[in-house]
Amino acid sequence: MVSIDVSALDSNLKEDVVSFIEAKLPVKSDKDGDLISFEDKSPRTHVSSPEIRTYMKRFLHSKDLKKQFRILSEDGSLTFVKQKLEKEEEEEEEKTKKAESSGSKKKEDEKAEDEEEK
Repeated sequence: MVSIDVSALDSNLKEDVVSFIEAKLPVKSDKDGDLISFEDKSPRTHVSSPEIRTYMKRFLHSKDLKKQFRILSEDGSLTFVKQKLEKEEEEEEEKTKKAESSGSKKKEDEKAEDEEEK
């Protein structure tokens, strides 16, 4: 049995990580607060902590959270830990968010201009 501490994740991500791992590996989960335990579905299969850790990393990558979280392991238990971002990285993320939002505004303005011309 492998247990995962998901207290650092948002509530919607806690459910997503469970469904992601259950879809990828032959395991069943038991949730007790912020602690999720994974057991093998059948006695013939054996899923180890490193395998679950690998899929936890894949989950973070698929949700684009690799820069925000990391995974620590200790004796069959895994923990999501929030990483401290450097100031430069935080500023870059803010700039990209602003650029994306202003880019969508520009596209909306262009569409409105095109409609006015018609």
